[in-house]
Amino acid sequence: MNTKSFLIKSVVALSAVFMLGSCELEEANVNPNRPTEVPPAVMLPYGQERLARLNIGTTQVMAGIFMQYYDGVDNHPVQVQQYILNEALYVDWNWNDYYDGPMINLQVMIELAEKEGSYYYAGIGKILLANALGNVTSLYGDVPYSEALDGSTNKNPVYDPQKQLYENIQSLLDEGIADMETEYQGKKPGADDLMYGGDAAKWISAAWALKARYYMHLSKKGSELNYNPAEKALESSLKAITSSDDDLQLTYGYSASEYNPFYSYTLLNYILPNAGFTNMLLLTNDPRRNFYYRKKFGEATLNGLYYTSTTSPSLLMTYHEVKFIEAESRIRINPADPLAQEALNEAVKSNINKITGGTTTEEAINNYITANASLNGDFNHDLETIIKQKYIAMFCSIESWTDYRRTGFPQLTPNVGGDHNQNPGGAIPRRFAYPQTERLYNKNFPSVLPTLQDRFWWDQE
Repeated sequence: MNTKSFLIKSVVALSAVFMLGSCELEEANVNPNRPTEVPPAVMLPYGQERLARLNIGTTQVMAGIFMQYYDGVDNHPVQVQQYILNEALYVDWNWNDYYDGPMINLQVMIELAEKEGSYYYAGIGKILLANALGNVTSLYGDVPYSEALDGSTNKNPVYDPQKQLYENIQSLLDEGIADMETEYQGKKPGADDLMYGGDAAKWISAAWALKARYYMHLSKKGSELNYNPAEKALESSLKAITSSDDDLQLTYGYSASEYNPFYSYTLLNYILPNAGFTNMLLLTNDPRRNFYYRKKFGEATLNGLYYTSTTSPSLLMTYHEVKFIEAESRIRINPADPLAQEALNEAVKSNINKITGGTTTEEAINNYITANASLNGDFNHDLETIIKQKYIAMFCSIESWTDYRRTGFPQLTPNVGGDHNQNPGGAIPRRFAYPQTERLYNKNFPSVLPTLQDRFWWDQE
């Protein structure tokens, strides 16, 4: 990546600028402030907050417009509505914010924690870094990693093949689990862990959940691998999060100045609810609809609801996602597996209870499942049913876009005006554009600039 991507923000100053955005870092090629002596306890909450912010911010707004959760009606989202991704704006900021924010700082935290024998900090860092890398490669395809986080003056890191990146993700998660299972007497996280308060068992279950997610990403590539991705996903899901109470999330509001970043988008009405999505919820009498959008002065709005208040959570990995993965993996292995229906029932039920705060009666949930989430043993019908229900439950998540690219579900009609040079044919985009800074300054940038319809490795049949 470019010079900016390698110049690390001064984490020494984190106590003063703990939750501020990135700064200009292009004045020097060698950063004298590499945080070699900053305690992992200082670095951990910074890395968590930055990753959580990226998870609920611009990235999912763009993916959510593609997936027709929202319509882009003002500012940059208007361009995204027509599948135009300005490589000098949001995609560039998103890319640099991942590398300059959580990724480089988590890598440094891991190195420091390993040096001092603080295994839990190292383990948490590896689990979160795997999540960050998984997000970046599922958005862009081949990306720098092996040469990207060493803090060196290398301005031209190679683009690692996506297949290798998914192996890296699984290795990070395996190492994270091993670290969290280590018994030691050294420093351990507590209140500085904003997600699990240092609970090793919860971090282990979250790591298994992420393993399941990233195995399922490879559902098209079974013939190229020495394992069945569905089998690996199922094995991992059975060791993963067992309750919505243990979801991997960060809830905003612990500081008066810390608002959920999605709140600003919806407050300013840059995006509005997509009519097709809201009509689907209305026609199925979905109990979550009033928690996703509402009418204000006769106009539909997204603001001030479950995902869009100042204190709303950023959900990195959830129990309901685990159960959807289990249901899908079971029908891929055996379309007649009766446990697939049980997993799907639990996925829908747990999500409804989480979103509605337990206010929906069990009878209402069961009626909804019977009408909208019943499997019949036909693989195509059941896959579409599972993914459609997952699509509803994974509102505000980039994973819905990944599922669409993997499975073709839910069935969506592309937005009007999306046929142009960057997105030939006008179909729903298959990837993000690479940032302009990479194209201009990284000598190892791919020789052919991909369009938004060029499929990367795991998206190819």
